[in-house]
Amino acid sequence: MEALLETRGLCRQFGGFRAVDTVSLSVAPGTIHSVIGPNGAGKTTFFRLLTGGLAPSGGRVRFAGEDITGLAPHSVTRKGLAQSFQITNVFARLTVLESVVMAIVARRRRSADFFSYFHRSAPVRREALEIIAQIGLGALAGRQAGTLSHGDQRALEVALALATRPRLLMLDEPTAGMSPWETERMTATVQALARERGLTVLFSEHDMDVVFAISERVTVMHQGRIIAEGPPQQVRANPEVTAVYLGSEA
Repeated sequence: MEALLETRGLCRQFGGFRAVDTVSLSVAPGTIHSVIGPNGAGKTTFFRLLTGGLAPSGGRVRFAGEDITGLAPHSVTRKGLAQSFQITNVFARLTVLESVVMAIVARRRRSADFFSYFHRSAPVRREALEIIAQIGLGALAGRQAGTLSHGDQRALEVALALATRPRLLMLDEPTAGMSPWETERMTATVQALARERGLTVLFSEHDMDVVFAISERVTVMHQGRIIAEGPPQQVRANPEVTAVYLGSEA
C-alpha cells in the first residue's frame, strides 16, 4: 500500500545545529501514527516542515503521491493535510459555531461572505454543527470560544482542522495541560474520528498511556533522528528507547 505521507532525508538546520536530521518517515493511509521523543528531539520542528511552517534545509515531503516540499501552509492545507497546534489558538470572541463556520467558509475561499453564510447558508451551518457534535462540543455551540475550558478549546482546535476536510490530521501534543478526564475524552475522540471519517492521524504526544493505547505505529525521535519505529509493543520493549525516552519518564 502506498504511503499517504512520506518524507525522504528531511533536514532542518539552524546555524550549526541540525534540529531534524535526515528523517525518512512513511505514514500509511487510515492509520494512527505517533511521533514521540524527549523535549528537544525535533518533533515540533519536524511537524512544521510537513505543514509548510518551515522550509527544509534538505530532503523531500510527499503527500498523496505529490511532492509538497516547501509549499506554503495554506496550500498544504488545501492538499488535505491539516494540523492543530501545541499552543491553543482559537477565535476568542466568536462562538464555537461561528468559529467552525468561519473555517468552512475559508475552505470554500469565500471569507468575505462569512456573515452572509452564517445567517443564510443552511448546509454550512449543518456541517459545522455536525463537526461540533462529533468533537463533543454540541452543548457549547453558542459559547464564546474564549470562555471555554482548556480542554474544550483544544477540542475546538481539532474541530477547526476538521472543517478543512483533511485526509490527514496532525495533532501536536493534543492532551497537553488536560485533566485525566479531558485526556480520556480527547483520546476517545481521536479514535472515533479516525474510524468514522477514515482519517489518517499523525500526532506527537508526551503521555505514554495515550500513545500506547491508540497508536498503530510509533516513531521515536532523539536529537533530530529516528532511533526506533514499529508497533507500540515493539517500541516499548526497545532498550534504546527505554534509555533515552521512556526511562526518563520514570
